[in-house]
Formats: sequence, structure tokens, C-alpha cells
Amino acid sequence: MRQSSVYIFSSLEDNQPGRLPAEVFNKARGGDSAAFGEIYNRFFQKIYRFIYFRVSHKELAEDLAEEVFLKAFAKIHSIRQELALEGWLYQIARNLVIDYYRQKRTEVDLSAVENTLEYEFNVIDALSLDQDQKLLLKLINQLPEEQQIVIKLKFFENLNNETIAEMLHKSQGAIRVIQHRAITKLQTLLQSHISNNHE
Repeated sequence: MRQSSVYIFSSLEDNQPGRLPAEVFNKARGGDSAAFGEIYNRFFQKIYRFIYFRVSHKELAEDLAEEVFLKAFAKIHSIRQELALEGWLYQIARNLVIDYYRQKRTEVDLSAVENTLEYEFNVIDALSLDQDQKLLLKLINQLPEEQQIVIKLKFFENLNNETIAEMLHKSQGAIRVIQHRAITKLQTLLQSHISNNHE
């Protein structure tokens, strides 16, 4: 294993996406289509990826992602703070995926789909990963469920703590604690793996 645990986990913690400027958000809330276009450009790929990992169909994911932004444009005036915007977009996306599967309920088990929608996806199948990344994913799957969800939302979906807190109905402080415990546990698991491989 070439990368050290310090490198892997420091790079995880440094991954902080920038915030949407308040001016753009306020203009979009006022119905400015150009400002909303900036929101679309900023978030479309994230929303598309979120949906794609849950429906596994490119054209369907594109259609549902477009629908997310149509719904968002119609109701963005109801969002009062830009910090809530990203979590709100993901919530719309999640609801649309559930609606899609409800319409196909004769073909699939909806309860299984809703479990999958708890922000889980098979990243190994979705991405071409090197051995270190595969190991990291294996270790993440050994964490308690809540820690797995927070780590995957933060580092695979690239969400910030404010958005994760909004989605999971927790305070930002609680999210930071969960994240810290998860990373500490991952470091312990990684060191144990390294020690076992050198015996």
C-alpha cells in the first residue's frame, strides 16, 4: 500500500466545496432565470450522479435530474437560506426516484428501493478504483451505518456539513462528531489492516 493513512484521511477532510454566492441565490429566488441557470450549472452533475446510481439508466437519470430543476425553479422562492438549497435539491431528487419506483411497484420491491435510497450506492461498480481506494471502501463498509452514510455523503457525493445536516435532520455539530468518529475508526481499521499484512 503506497499511500499512508495520514494522506488518505487528510485528503478526505480537506474536500470542502465552495458555497453558492448569496447574491446568486437571492436573484434566483426572485425569479431570475440567469441566476437559476448558475444554480443548475453548479448542481446538475451532482444531482444527476445521485439519481444515476439509484436508477442505473443514463437517459432516465437525465430526465429525472431535469425534472428536479424544473420543480426547484417553480418553488425556489420557498427556500429562505442558500445553505438549505443543496439539501433541498437532493430531497427533491430522492422523492422523484421513489415516485418512479412506486409507478413500477409491480416490478420491484419498493421497501428495498427505499432502503437503497438511504444514500447508499455500490461505488466499486460505479467507478474504476485502484487497490487503495477499494480497501478504503471495504473499511468504510465496516463502520456503523450512520457513520457510513455521513462519510459517503461527504466524500462521495461531495456534500458539505450544512447540507448533510439538512438531509439527515441533525445539527451540524452532530454531523461533525459522527464524521470525526468515522475517520478515527477508519484510521484504526487501516492501521490494523497494514499490521496484519506485514505479519
